[in-house]
Amino acid sequence: MGARSVYVSGCYIVKDEEDVLAASLEALAPFVDEIVVYDTGSTDRTREVAREHGARVVEGYWDDDFGAARNRALEHCAGTWVVSVDADEVVRGDVRAWRRALQRENRADVLEVAVASDTWGGAGRLTEARVPRVLRRAHCRWAGALHERLVGRRGQVLHRADSGLVFEHSGYTLLRVVDRDKGTRNLRVAEAELEAARARGEHDLAFLHVNVGRSAAMVGDHRKALDAFAAIDRETAPLDTGLLAAQTAVSCALAVGDLDLAAEWLTAMRTWGEDDQVCRAFEARVAMAGKRYAEAERLLRSVRDSRNRIGIRFDAESCTDDLVRCVLEQGRREEAAQLVLEHLPNGRTNLQAPFVVGLLATDAEGAARTVAALPPSLEKPFVGQLQRLPADFTDAFFEALWAAGRARAAVLLAVGEQWASLAFPRALEWSLRMREAGLAERCPLRRILASPECDRLTRILSGVVLAEVGEADALPVLEGVLAEVEDAEVDTVLAAVRELSPSFADSLVAA
Repeated sequence: MGARSVYVSGCYIVKDEEDVLAASLEALAPFVDEIVVYDTGSTDRTREVAREHGARVVEGYWDDDFGAARNRALEHCAGTWVVSVDADEVVRGDVRAWRRALQRENRADVLEVAVASDTWGGAGRLTEARVPRVLRRAHCRWAGALHERLVGRRGQVLHRADSGLVFEHSGYTLLRVVDRDKGTRNLRVAEAELEAARARGEHDLAFLHVNVGRSAAMVGDHRKALDAFAAIDRETAPLDTGLLAAQTAVSCALAVGDLDLAAEWLTAMRTWGEDDQVCRAFEARVAMAGKRYAEAERLLRSVRDSRNRIGIRFDAESCTDDLVRCVLEQGRREEAAQLVLEHLPNGRTNLQAPFVVGLLATDAEGAARTVAALPPSLEKPFVGQLQRLPADFTDAFFEALWAAGRARAAVLLAVGEQWASLAFPRALEWSLRMREAGLAERCPLRRILASPECDRLTRILSGVVLAEVGEADALPVLEGVLAEVEDAEVDTVLAAVRELSPSFADSLVAA
């Protein structure tokens, strides 16, 4: 009983999170005694999912202010301690050790967790930051509309300690960011908060400028981001604020091709005391942008794991993507390919699927090697990135995935989107596979037959196959296409049809 005598609440603010909430609730449940879910206007099954997992749902509202929403949620919590979790976070840790630590804790107001984030597709570069997420309810409140922070209810200094918990965060993977348009939302909130602070006559605006800059960078407005960072007073900005600005500003300056500005922000980063390993990685990126690939390679190979001045873990392996490009730019294609094959299995890469396939999987042998190195976590992200590309580019890779029995449903769906670029033999083979999988409605042959944009002979052959398998609705379309055949084409069409189906060719001659 002693280990559970400290009552703990889990607390969420959510909107339309049905796809991730269940996993988060299930992971959190052993660590807390109650869960409060403050819903800000979901239109999906979020509230039902929460109730199904034993949470108490509060139907609230959204006013473009994360801090205010968290405080409203906090009002419904009964715990001495409150664990603030986002729906796209999964809590990991030792439950017994966690309970014992809370029982013993008599000084701290706030406990920090390690938030580990993937940056794309659920399997990108891993970043880790220490963030205050466990709070004594009586001592703390949230402040700030975006990237909100904990402050003392009575203005007191909050004492911090480590919680021993890890939150695995998926919210800023590429797929979720694009799907939910987080960047646009964040930029709107950040700009509104900055304007409100100016209207109140506040002067300490560095953190708010950084919020605007980071949000603008997220939506690809690098110029706006750089303007926001330029408004920061580098002499007075706090260390953590300055480092957040500098890292994003270097990336934005490189994105707009301003190498001098990138170098200026890199100098500012060093002045603020950023860890040397982190600075080397950014210096390498500046060198790459200046086409100084040998210099960049030397820097990248010297980087080691570290944790920066504001507690964010820096993984040297995240430099491998840049190293691959440096080696490739220096003409060492085989070495670059080997680096990718060695790097892929850990699943931590920002190399995009078209780049990897173009480097490694241009033939059956290379595609088989690539698939063998590809971890399960990257299968669907890779297939998703490739489905809009021409079939002749992706065919070897998709065939290798199919042969290995991996991500077959995703591959079929992707190939179904490539119907217009499929050669007839491949369209036939993939259509048969789709039919066997119960996906006849996505059959490429059907779409080819129906498309006036496709080659007439390919349309005819597709129609013949569909007619042969008993699809009666294909016959009228096929007859219309056959009627368009010029006299000069008849022999060619008959020969192709005869090779595919002698009986169907005979029926055409008879007709």
